[in-house]
Amino acid sequence: MAGRSEGISRFRDRIVLGVCVLLSLWAVSLDEPRRVEVGTRLAHHILSPLEWSTHFLTALGRLKVENEILRGRLAALELDAREIETQRRRLEELNERAGFYERNRGRLMPATVLELVVSRIPIQAKIRTYGGDSLKVWQAVVTERGLVGRISRVLGEDEALVELLTEADTRISIETGSAGVTGVLRYDGRHFWMDQVPQGDPVRVDDPLVTSGLGGTVPRGIPVGRVLQVEPNEIELFQRIEVEPAVAFSAISQVYVITRPGPWYSRPGDTMTPPREEGP
Repeated sequence: MAGRSEGISRFRDRIVLGVCVLLSLWAVSLDEPRRVEVGTRLAHHILSPLEWSTHFLTALGRLKVENEILRGRLAALELDAREIETQRRRLEELNERAGFYERNRGRLMPATVLELVVSRIPIQAKIRTYGGDSLKVWQAVVTERGLVGRISRVLGEDEALVELLTEADTRISIETGSAGVTGVLRYDGRHFWMDQVPQGDPVRVDDPLVTSGLGGTVPRGIPVGRVLQVEPNEIELFQRIEVEPAVAFSAISQVYVITRPGPWYSRPGDTMTPPREEGP
């Protein structure tokens, strides 16, 4: 078998050699101009694919480099777009806070949240004010979205601890913004509830909930949240009302201390009048 393959290989080599000899004799038989013309054509047909391949590989390498450069520029543009979006949201947040601060009467003292005391979620916050009125226990603390809690302890001239609405012992009197049905806001560690609402009182899903002002520590009309669901039960004396809070307590960073009460929020259907100029 090996001998046969070797024989075939020798036969093939002889054929190739014979073809080359015949081509050489044929080329020698041609006159000089004809030989040059034929040689040029052969060289063109043989070298053209090689030249094309070389140009193709060079262009491919250049495209690869350009592609990497464009990828880098695209990544930079994506980072710039994210930064612009972050700044846009920050600007909207600042505009919202500024509008909130300007449209309310009474007096609000801005403060920064220095730290949050966290159990399962934040239950207490340490704040520092920017100066102004003196801090007192039970002063209400709010954001532009609604009530955060009340000052539970004054630590110094410009620092205090705030008991958040998520503290288990916190009870705030609230009412529905539509019918004025009153109840008590309570947090059980997982959900907010509106307690002490008798069966039959008109409470509907999506009703806005605001502070009622009862108890005297929190001004009336500050948003607390909305009614998430109502579970009437004819056997029980009171309705079971779940509340969605207005404030994301894990994300609070800037707050306001209410140092002088006023009509902070207009009730549905009311018209807010411009603030009066007040003396010092």
